[in-house]
Amino acid sequence: MLELFFCNVGDGDAVLLREFREKQRPYTVLVDAGRPFVEPAHGSLRKEAIYYLKDRGVGQIDRMYLSHLHIDHIGGAQRIVNAIPTDRIEVLTLPPNDAQWIMPSFVSTDKATNGLDHLLNIYRDLLEAAKKTGTRIERVEEGTEQLTDRLRVTAILPNPSVIARQKRVFDALYRKEPVEANDRVRASKERNISSVMLRFTYAGRSILLTGDRYAADFEDLPIDPCDVLKLPHHGDPKSMTPALLDRLSPRYAVISCQSDPAQKKDRPNAGIVVMLESRATVYCTENKPLPTLAPSTHNGIRITIADDGTIACETE
Repeated sequence: MLELFFCNVGDGDAVLLREFREKQRPYTVLVDAGRPFVEPAHGSLRKEAIYYLKDRGVGQIDRMYLSHLHIDHIGGAQRIVNAIPTDRIEVLTLPPNDAQWIMPSFVSTDKATNGLDHLLNIYRDLLEAAKKTGTRIERVEEGTEQLTDRLRVTAILPNPSVIARQKRVFDALYRKEPVEANDRVRASKERNISSVMLRFTYAGRSILLTGDRYAADFEDLPIDPCDVLKLPHHGDPKSMTPALLDRLSPRYAVISCQSDPAQKKDRPNAGIVVMLESRATVYCTENKPLPTLAPSTHNGIRITIADDGTIACETE
């Protein structure tokens, strides 16, 4: 049996997959790790990812995939690898061996570039901490891999030109080499479309985890339908298009979001929810009141796939 648990980490992502096998420990995969700190809020059940893993008895992680370099996806990872033995972390790009800490600007007030510097330091520290625990760190490769006898994963990488641009800028920053301001801003803003997407298949069922890759960026790719879809970018207006939804035709659509979104962030978007409801049953880890969804908060969304392919979904 395969269990998926979409943790309520507020405005972020953390998805736990476990295959329960007879007379063996569960094979465990974590995709993204939420924020390093999740602000408590009245009427909300959201918490850091580490608490969900501990509560569910996760004693070892076989694979951790980090979809892209944003704080709400990788921020909680260092705390997890320090607390739970993790065999392997898969990432899109690696810092150079001579990567140094990036000193923040004491002049610039630009959020995109300052946020990028901060995040690259968090990422470097995470990988250093992982090495000290004996965790293997590898670049994710395009294509399909058999994880267990029944569980497969297919990695769908972003446009190679985006990867190359980011790698060039990130490495220069780590090495304290000059970077053109426009290149720095572009690399920062392209982090969402640099998300690694993952398709897991089990017992004839398919789960598509999209990171924060905007729908318009991948709607022309030859992607097959799925049974479970995690919406990119927390269900905002860029998260889905009608053409892509028609092609994916999910049975369940899960939105990782919070009930009190930050200013100027429309998450989840009411129109996106209505569009999804024309095809799928929609679940939110937490949401504000919407025309077709009552406000809610959960510890998470739990989906199970039995060995015969029977699929079920519930809130916890």
